[in-house]
Amino acid sequence: MNIYPKHTGPIGQDAIRTSPLADSAPSDATRAVTPVPSSTDRSDKVSISDAGRALAARDGGPVSAGLDPARAERIRERVLNGAYDTLEVVDAVARRLLASGDL
Repeated sequence: MNIYPKHTGPIGQDAIRTSPLADSAPSDATRAVTPVPSSTDRSDKVSISDAGRALAARDGGPVSAGLDPARAERIRERVLNGAYDTLEVVDAVARRLLASGDL
């Protein structure tokens, strides 16, 4: 595919176009808008529905899935210490995610 530019030289004053609104003087209809501080909290939040809580209770929660609190704490410590911050681990996780079909 070839691209042939039409205008390759410098831009002169005759080539500059302005908006009709830019040339007009400010009127009473326009006024400065002052920013209003947002009162909303911008932090992330997780909300678990009642149905989700019921499913977790029915299945027995994380303990029945084979993740006892002591093992969860060991995994948490490894994550915090950077044990999983290697290219090999990231590659293995990505491959398992792709193979699982969850993406």
